[in-house]
Amino acid sequence: MAKDTQILLKTDDRIMAEDIRSLLEESEIFTLLRSDNPASSVMGMYVGVNPPEGITMMVNEEEYAKAKEIIRKSHFAEVVQLF
Repeated sequence: MAKDTQILLKTDDRIMAEDIRSLLEESEIFTLLRSDNPASSVMGMYVGVNPPEGITMMVNEEEYAKAKEIIRKSHFAEVVQLF
């Protein structure tokens, strides 16, 4: 990732965040997912329960507009709020 990243979206749904990440990677836009509860993935693995977490998706500033357009043209446009 470049030094300058920009928040693309925030969601409470990790699975949807991973799906959006895959969609963007098909266009060679790489993302950084940051959780406000990093222990949640470990808890899910060992306990089998996924506790709530907020996911922030960031992209390189120079890819922000392209990423936003890809999401707007996808079925995710109706369920996420872009920054």
